[in-house]
Amino acid sequence: MTRKITIMALVAGIVLGGAATEGFNVYRQSHESRIFQERVHCKAVADAYVKENTDLNDNSATGWSVTLDKVDYSPARNSCVAELETTLWGTRNALTNTSVRDLLSGETLFSAGDTGDCSSLQPELVDPAFDYIMNNASIPIEVEKKWALTESSWRKACGSISNAPALQPRSAPPSER
Repeated sequence: MTRKITIMALVAGIVLGGAATEGFNVYRQSHESRIFQERVHCKAVADAYVKENTDLNDNSATGWSVTLDKVDYSPARNSCVAELETTLWGTRNALTNTSVRDLLSGETLFSAGDTGDCSSLQPELVDPAFDYIMNNASIPIEVEKKWALTESSWRKACGSISNAPALQPRSAPPSER
């Protein structure tokens, strides 16, 4: 009698374990499918944003140009987040700004302006900002301060702010020497 109970308990455990595993797999597949659909939607929104915000004049020498660097669906924000490079083309020069934007709300979440000779260092600011924003719904003030300090020391190293102390945020006025 106890042997039958033991066998039935074992069979019931195997059946319940199999059902739980199958249920988890179905949930995971539906979740991954929804994320994939959101990513496809975000890519379409980003392409439309680039098209709408690029305005090169007939001679293609002046105007605005927007380039999409990255786009992804952020489950934390339940929105589309993109890293964009905007260039203002003048007749003799170009100014570039790299930003991380929430494409659905239109909010600029992070921005790094033209860096002149230090354009190769710009990803050191923007890439971590994009990664952080993808995983977090809001940006704490501590992170914004860290970005400002990093940008300030980075600009000082490149000579963009020649008289700024290494740890001076970009919003602070230049120091007197």
